[in-house]
Amino acid sequence: MGKIQVLDKSVSNQIAAGEVVERPASVVKELLENALDAGATNIVTEIKNGGITYIRVTDNGCGMSREDVPVAMLRHATSKIATANDLEAIHTLGFRGEALSSIGAVSKMEIYTRTATEETGTHLISENGEITECAEAGCPVGTTVVVRDLFMTTPARMKFLKKNYTEAGYISDIVNRLALARADVSFRLLVDGKETLFTAGDSDLLGCIFAVYGKDLKNTMRPAAYDEGGIAVSGFCATGAGARPNRSMQNFFVNGRYIKSSLMARAVEEAYKNEIMGGKFPACVLLLTLPSSMVDINVHPTKLEAKFADEKAVYHCVYWAAKNALYQKNEIPAVTLKAKNEKEEAIKVVPKQEVQKPQTIGQKPVMQEVARPYVTKETPFVWQGLNREQKPQTPVAAEKIEMTRREPLQIDMATETVPTKEVPAPTIENEQVSPVQKIEESVVERETKPTEQVLKKEFSYRVCGQVFDTYIIVEKDNQMLLVDQHAAHERLRYEALLKQFEGKKVQSQMLLLPVTVRLTAAEEALFCEHQDMLFSMGFDAELFGDKTVIIRSVPEALDEAALQNLFVEVLGHLGDRRKDARGEKEQRALYTIACKSAVKAGNQLKDAEIKALLDGVFALDSINTCPHGRPITVAMTKGFIEKQFKRIV
Repeated sequence: MGKIQVLDKSVSNQIAAGEVVERPASVVKELLENALDAGATNIVTEIKNGGITYIRVTDNGCGMSREDVPVAMLRHATSKIATANDLEAIHTLGFRGEALSSIGAVSKMEIYTRTATEETGTHLISENGEITECAEAGCPVGTTVVVRDLFMTTPARMKFLKKNYTEAGYISDIVNRLALARADVSFRLLVDGKETLFTAGDSDLLGCIFAVYGKDLKNTMRPAAYDEGGIAVSGFCATGAGARPNRSMQNFFVNGRYIKSSLMARAVEEAYKNEIMGGKFPACVLLLTLPSSMVDINVHPTKLEAKFADEKAVYHCVYWAAKNALYQKNEIPAVTLKAKNEKEEAIKVVPKQEVQKPQTIGQKPVMQEVARPYVTKETPFVWQGLNREQKPQTPVAAEKIEMTRREPLQIDMATETVPTKEVPAPTIENEQVSPVQKIEESVVERETKPTEQVLKKEFSYRVCGQVFDTYIIVEKDNQMLLVDQHAAHERLRYEALLKQFEGKKVQSQMLLLPVTVRLTAAEEALFCEHQDMLFSMGFDAELFGDKTVIIRSVPEALDEAALQNLFVEVLGHLGDRRKDARGEKEQRALYTIACKSAVKAGNQLKDAEIKALLDGVFALDSINTCPHGRPITVAMTKGFIEKQFKRIV
């Protein structure tokens, strides 16, 4: 008997479904794309338990006739294409005819649909790919698809799904991106009965950005547009103030379809070169429109990648669209007071000049000098590093607390002041020591006896100075050492944080004023998944409304902008999908915390601060690199220097 056999239809359908339905977010993506192709202007998506047990997508599109509904459940049944030549001119989001067949093969599915020409609609029930009922039913024009118990009959796939809020985050991310792609369609998303997204469908892309990302990012957006050679780019790019530590807010759309394009990302980042800090990525929502014959989106099963016939032309247009946004004139408001004889005295903001429209038709923008408004912000004094030339007259000491317990901040309502605790500052040679030295001393104390601690703190060296406000010159053991102050302090901070983290006693500093951080839907899911881990790292944070986290305590004192970027970057490390050894993600997150809180290159240090830093460096046991692998100390022997000056041969 032969060994080769034809698989049963149910088995083959489940295998084929794996190419389309990877997780609940894949189901939502396919159903939403079908709704958009049907001409819907209003789409409501509802999920429960991360979409694993319940997904419902309702649209007001054209619907399906009673004859078409059962045919749509067959594999490769589609109304979008008829011949192979049609693949060269695809104008719709879906075209393979695999969505309903694949979803029905791994779930219990119901379809309610009606066309405008029918008096009654159709109700179809499918279970694991088999149609069990198809009958007449009353329903409005459009289509409603309900998916229940996804992957219940395929436990092998079920076990690879993540927690409910993580899967819900993936779904929110899909809906958000489709809402940005189609500002003319109203999207509504309900997660476990709570509305998390609503767009008006009034073709206002900036309004969609506000609904998805909030007002902070929306206020940094500038119009981006460019058109040349049949390729048109439109949308918005954020200024440097809207830069992010990752690419999570870079959105690229080709003919209305969201794609991941390294080509377009490189073009935007090249346009922002020398305009934003290194390690930051500009946020953008760019819609690329070009003839369908110039792009192939059928290169990946999930249709998240695209292949362009002329990549150079696409790069060129995206680059200049981003440049147009970047070099627009800023709107400078003029403040005027109303006349006294009016009923109400108020302040009216009148634009001094209109925002200049970018040049978009076949011309590169003319680079102009851009007015950079000087903005000041009063913030409470917070120690941010070693370089502090002047202490405040009335500093507020932030008391460190152990993260193993939570204590509410007690405020005296009679005086409206926050109680503080006096902490005696240690001294070296009658000079007050900065807070960083206390950290370095904790690194030196590696659970040794008191007598051993004294011996370890005494090192024979001579500080010769500091060059470029970055490198410390030290004479030690017939050697001249150059010490990178940032790399050294970063290593010391990491060692201290790692020791506290492993001992589950990370010391956290309570913020005088809590800081709120706006997250994307995917980042919100990461926060929910890793909230306990963040707490163990010193972040006392919790959800504060939709896609917003409020931070009350941090492992290191940072200003508000730096703390917001740090928190998002740490979330990115914890959500990294790379296959790492146990604890690798947490260590990378600690690297980031140490790096952001370490003294920076260019900071001028005082003698006591240099001594504290060097004592910590020389106490390290056979470690001469920062957590990222850069050297801390470079040594030149006396003999080497004398050879350079020809004192010896």
